[in-house]
Parts: sequence; structure tokens; C-alpha cells
Amino acid sequence: MLSPVRVRDVEASRGTRAEGWLAIGEAASGLIRVPLVIINGAEDGPTLCLTAGVHATEYAPIAAVMELVQSVDPALLRGAIIAVPVTNMRMFESRTGFTSPLDGLNLNKIAPGRHDGSISEILADVMLREVIGAAGYHIDFHAGDLGEELYPFAGYSLTGRRDLDAKGEAMARAFTPRLISLSPPESTIPPFAGSLNYAATRNGVVSILAEAGGNGTLHERDVRVHVEGAGNVMRHLGMIDGSSAPQGRRVAARDRVIVRAKRAGLLRLTAQIGDEIEAGQELGDIRDVFGTVIERVCATGSGIVGLIWAHKVVNTGDPILRYWITEPA
Repeated sequence: MLSPVRVRDVEASRGTRAEGWLAIGEAASGLIRVPLVIINGAEDGPTLCLTAGVHATEYAPIAAVMELVQSVDPALLRGAIIAVPVTNMRMFESRTGFTSPLDGLNLNKIAPGRHDGSISEILADVMLREVIGAAGYHIDFHAGDLGEELYPFAGYSLTGRRDLDAKGEAMARAFTPRLISLSPPESTIPPFAGSLNYAATRNGVVSILAEAGGNGTLHERDVRVHVEGAGNVMRHLGMIDGSSAPQGRRVAARDRVIVRAKRAGLLRLTAQIGDEIEAGQELGDIRDVFGTVIERVCATGSGIVGLIWAHKVVNTGDPILRYWITEPA
């Protein structure tokens, strides 16, 4: 029975929606809190946790979870949703990318955290034990952070447990429009150890990473990837009506390769996110301050352009783009 669903002081009885705050700790300026929404459906079903804002300058995922908690009707829901639209509020309010301004830690590299650690470690611990741990399924919504343009994908961290991994792959397939990253332990593809996804799967939660958007932007097309992907997952889990039929051909990631600058100057890329590239293909050029082309940037292999760093002035060794090496899924 799903009546009521409760996380600390936030409680939703059957067929209702509730929202509130989860206190994590204190800073000199006051309480450090996390916003929490619980939607408890009118009928029994799975419990799905939605988190965004682990990196709180990734705005499309945050907007998507805000939209989802406003649009899901408890009367039409089977099961429950536990949602955190902004996990890292201090990053959100200070517009800080990658790491917390409170302790300099990256929340998605320190999971499972610790109850007696610094504030980011406490936050990771509370999220995994009390929020994500209260659900059987979990989606952690992300995008490229500041300075990163990103190709949408969904990922799952393989555990070696056949039943859990089958559910994780099915959720990732339901979410993503094309690219799936199924990550073995110590893999070169995400989700990595230290992430909320990795830690959640080790606790028995079916947890996927969902990525779309980036570089501090909030484009509607990226929000739609997240909202529609979450809707497909909910239909796949039987939480809402409808089918989660695949939207198109899927490919699976095998590896990721970074293309770096050999010379320094102004970078002019012709390659774009999502381009399918071939080994030796010219991707752009680097020019010195007189406008002379001093390097032709070429692909080192074949794949899909998955991330472009937004900086246009490069030094020797700077990353320019990263491409996925894939195979049919």
C-alpha cells in the first residue's frame, strides 16, 4: 500500500501531492535545505525518484523535473514519485558549476558520502539513504556543465546482478532517443564510481543517468528530451498509461576519446554535437593571432561527437571535443 509516502516531514497520502524542505545541515547564513516533492498515486505501483541539480548550473534537467512534478496528476498515477528538482541549492543560488562553493567537492564524485563528513558528503549520504533509497527506481537528470555542450544520452552502471542490470538497461533504452551508455565497473564510460547512480545501483536501486543540454543554457528541445524520456520510463514501469515504444535506432557506447589541441590560438570548429565523424576527417582549425592556420584539427577515429568544450581560445593540450565510439544496440 502506498498510503502514505513519507520522507521525514514531507508526507503525501494516497492520491495527493505534497512538497516541503529537507534540512541537510547549516552554514553561517542559515539552514542548508533541499526541496522535495512527493506525488502519491491513486493506485499501487512502483516508486520512482527523480533528482536534478546535482550540478546546479545544468538548467534543462532542473526545468524538466519542475515541469514533471507540476504536470503529473496523482489521480492518474500508479505508484509514487519522490522528486528533488534542485539537489545542490548552494550551487544553484551562487550559479557555481561543477563543485560546491561550501566545500569544493563535486557531489557526483563522492557518493555514497558519509554522515560525519563535510556538507557535500552529508548531502550525498542523505540523498542515497533517505530519498533515492526510498524508491525502487531512480533517474538522475544531468546536462553538460558550464563550458560543455553535450549530446543527449542515458546511462546505467552495470552491477553483475542479472535481474537488476536487465531492468537498468530497459530503463535507459526507454529514456534515451539514441545513445545508451552501459558502464561496467572501472569503465571509461559513465556512470562512474562516485556518482549517485553508481552508489544507488550498489544499494539495489535501478538508477539511470539522463543527460541532455549544457553550457548554462535552457533550451526547450533539451527540456523535452528529459520530460519525454521520463514519461517513457513511467510508461515502461506501468505508472501511467501508454506504451514506451522505442523512438528510433539505438547505439551503445563502447568508449570515449578526446581530441586535443596541438597548437595554441583561436579555434574554429566545423564539427557539431551529434555529428558522425570518420578517422582523419577535418573538424576545424586553429589560427594564430595573425589569422594564419597553424593546425588542422582532425578526428583520431570514428564515432559520434558527444561533447564540445565551449572555449574558443586553446593552448597546447587543451581538450577540443570528445567523441563516442559506438556499436549497434
